[in-house]
Amino acid sequence: MPKGQVASVYEYLLEDNDFKRWFQNVKRGSVVTAQEWLRRMGLVHKKFGKTPREIASLSGREATRFLLDVVSTLEEEGVSGGYIANIIKPLRSWLDFNGITIQQRIKVSGREELVKVADERPPTQEEFGRILSMADFRAKVACSLVAFSGLRLEVLGDYLGSDGLEIRDFPEMAIKESGVEFERTPTLIGVRRSLSKSNNPFLTFLCDEGCQYLKNYLEWRMRRGKKITPESPIVTPLKLALSGQHIRTTNIGDMIRKPIRAAGFDWRPYVLRRYFDTRLMMAESDGLIIRDYRTFWMGHKGDIEHTYTLNKQLTKDVVEKMREAYAKAAGKYLITTKKETVSKDEMIATFNKQFLQMAGYSEEEISQLGDLSELTAQQVQELIQKKSMRALGLNGNSRQKIVPMSELKNYITQGWEFVTALPTNEAIIKLP
Repeated sequence: MPKGQVASVYEYLLEDNDFKRWFQNVKRGSVVTAQEWLRRMGLVHKKFGKTPREIASLSGREATRFLLDVVSTLEEEGVSGGYIANIIKPLRSWLDFNGITIQQRIKVSGREELVKVADERPPTQEEFGRILSMADFRAKVACSLVAFSGLRLEVLGDYLGSDGLEIRDFPEMAIKESGVEFERTPTLIGVRRSLSKSNNPFLTFLCDEGCQYLKNYLEWRMRRGKKITPESPIVTPLKLALSGQHIRTTNIGDMIRKPIRAAGFDWRPYVLRRYFDTRLMMAESDGLIIRDYRTFWMGHKGDIEHTYTLNKQLTKDVVEKMREAYAKAAGKYLITTKKETVSKDEMIATFNKQFLQMAGYSEEEISQLGDLSELTAQQVQELIQKKSMRALGLNGNSRQKIVPMSELKNYITQGWEFVTALPTNEAIIKLP
């Protein structure tokens, strides 16, 4: 499969060199659009029996009739106008690529109507709090960055899993041996041009609650022995073999969807971005923020004044003014945790339990450990290491084990180191 391309059941269409040229041209503008248009052209072939080459061989009049037939057939099947319009777009693009001009206006009934999922209600603060309560360390961070900062899922991890939000994009966050610290909260997030849908870099903020979730998650990764550098992804796969790599947009969506379903809701992951938008609309009506701030934080293109005042380098006083406005708005309309009296022991016990759960301990195993608040950080780390060693097939403190020679290659690719061969057609390997 070519680099920068996701597997598709319709890849066979790319065997046509002209169609492949069209696909690559679309991909230069947007990888996501190219993949989606490939899928739609495949659906047209499957349903209407015409390959892209056959469509490109039609005359202008024949192509017009074909498009009208596609619209009529799908309308008769009760397909939404928006869906039909999205089928016509790549067809017209492909025809235009082949010099076939459609003079007739192709009308689609109801193309502007909102489909059910686009009209879904965003959660309230209480409901979002329920969602967060069902999320693990990683999912809490993903949910927070979308709902508290207004980021698109693609910013956390792009379509191909080759880029995404990184440690360096949090200039006011410091990674130290003792843990994660924030110089200022709400903390600044810089979204690079490569991650921006509008192709303009922009900034937003993360409130205290979100910063705490991020701190817990990163420190958990550090306790697992993972090195955190400025280029480290903010959200990374759990699988050890992929740890430290970027994560795909679809996986971010799955990660967020899980606690939403666990909380009893059927919303899409993207509803959390609508949460940010609608809650800050309320803050705007209270005079806590101005519309340009909300638009800018979400990475939207605004009017000419907005482009010239916000899309250029911001001065420090403007950033601080925005931070102050965001803090007020977040405190009233975004955060789900209120300042309550929680004992230090309860907090320590809660964090220790989550660390152990993420390491693979069951509820029964955790209950046998007694009062979790009495466990020191060193003891928790030892328990996590012990669980990891068992998962790797090791017992006690041994870092070596014997494996069949036929399985040696697999272990080496997983990061084990070869020690020596045994006369029994086995080998000794060790952890690095």
